[in-house]
Amino acid sequence: MNVKKRWVAYCSGNTRDATEDDWNNFVLKTYLNWRKQALDLDTNTATEAGKTLTEYAQAHYSFTKFTEGAEIYQELVDLEEKRHHA
Repeated sequence: MNVKKRWVAYCSGNTRDATEDDWNNFVLKTYLNWRKQALDLDTNTATEAGKTLTEYAQAHYSFTKFTEGAEIYQELVDLEEKRHHA
């Protein structure tokens, strides 16, 4: 499902009434899903939860990395201006 469809579903179809908090929560949820998928596919990821995994995730899959190179982030940027009319 593309980002626009996810946003509409997140808002239960009512994007016009979505708040800034709704948008920020949606972006955070999208980032966390991206990070989880990336960590699941990364063979160098620590196998157990804990400090090592947290440090690895922060070093390789931080929010900054997300904004600098994730294709889905660009979709969020493109949607942001028209998110109330999606």
